[in-house]
Amino acid sequence: MYDKWPFRLDISVEYQDWILVFTSFVVVSIACLPCFCGRMHTRCSHAFTKWVYTRLHVYFCFVIYLDLFILMFTIGVLPDWTVNEYIRQTIDFVSWVLIRLEKLIVSFCILMGLFLMVRFRERLFMAAGMEHVTVFRWNWRDVFGWSARTRPVEVCIWKVEGLFSSSKKLKANDVYVECHMGYNESVRTRVHNNAGSSCLIRESFQLNIDENAASTLMTLLVKDQALVASTELGRLMISTRELCGIEDQTGKRRIISDYSEQNFVSLDLSPSGKIWIAITPVDDSEPHELQGLLTEEDALMC
Repeated sequence: MYDKWPFRLDISVEYQDWILVFTSFVVVSIACLPCFCGRMHTRCSHAFTKWVYTRLHVYFCFVIYLDLFILMFTIGVLPDWTVNEYIRQTIDFVSWVLIRLEKLIVSFCILMGLFLMVRFRERLFMAAGMEHVTVFRWNWRDVFGWSARTRPVEVCIWKVEGLFSSSKKLKANDVYVECHMGYNESVRTRVHNNAGSSCLIRESFQLNIDENAASTLMTLLVKDQALVASTELGRLMISTRELCGIEDQTGKRRIISDYSEQNFVSLDLSPSGKIWIAITPVDDSEPHELQGLLTEEDALMC
């Protein structure tokens, strides 16, 4: 058998298999070269693409003969391979791919679905009306034991006005405000019955903010309480950076002395309406507050 060729590769069967696999990859790449060059952005690829796309019939006729010559020569120098064996192994490989193609497509669709869910999670939450809800209260800093540097602030709400009427036709709006922000639990004001298009809230609640996470959003939802589900009348979304700006604008007062326009900031709700809020810092380390509470409690006991 060795007399048919001037030389044969005297190597193990495993290396012969890898040589034939590499050769098959090369001949397929040569046949697909116009497609590869069309996707590249180099000067040579542009020139080759411009030349070959006007002569595709000549190119593929030449490539077919070139690929056959490369394959036949490679099979000829490999003593443990024949043309019939190569064709049979190729058919077996194509059959193996086709049999498992369904599973490959299903797996690819699952992975693509997970990728799209992660990539467009914000839009999906927005479509579901849950973009303001924090599902997992977890941060990568928790893995290393680095606690976030948070500080408390107090959000004071004076009033809301310019609200549109909800779907209830025979009753005015029963207004309340709901707040969501980061890892804080959601808080709500009391329901103001028959408030209509405007309402005096005059309530406050405290939140923990992390100034290092300046993009964290605080969402204020003005809602109308209904029998089954509440209707959203207006929405305000402000970041931690904007929240700190409102805190500076309201003068960082410790206590809101009176409900007036100079102590509050008017912000537009979406789609309509306005809300008046103020942000004040909270100092948990003031000892005179605790002393005042104890004195008042002692006076009541007396």
